[in-house]
Amino acid sequence: MYLSERILEIGIENCMFIIGLKPLEEVIFTSYASNDEEETIMLPTKINENRYKIKDNYKITLECIIPGFNKLHLYQQDLKLMLEMKQATMFKKVTI
Repeated sequence: MYLSERILEIGIENCMFIIGLKPLEEVIFTSYASNDEEETIMLPTKINENRYKIKDNYKITLECIIPGFNKLHLYQQDLKLMLEMKQATMFKKVTI
């Protein structure tokens, strides 16, 4: 099964991931994420479809639900491999 099919089955708005992100560094008028591997923190993210659509089965943008961290643009196949290697976790958002 394609990752996109699983995401659409759960619902894009209900699908979340825990993945390693880097805090944004701020310099006058701009922000960037450091290349330092040690600064990666496992955080919850949601899907942002502004740039890539899930149904296209191409790339995916993951955006941290906590401000101050970088967005990740990944190939869906790469994210699927990260999930299989336990470098990321996919879960369904539960509302009470």
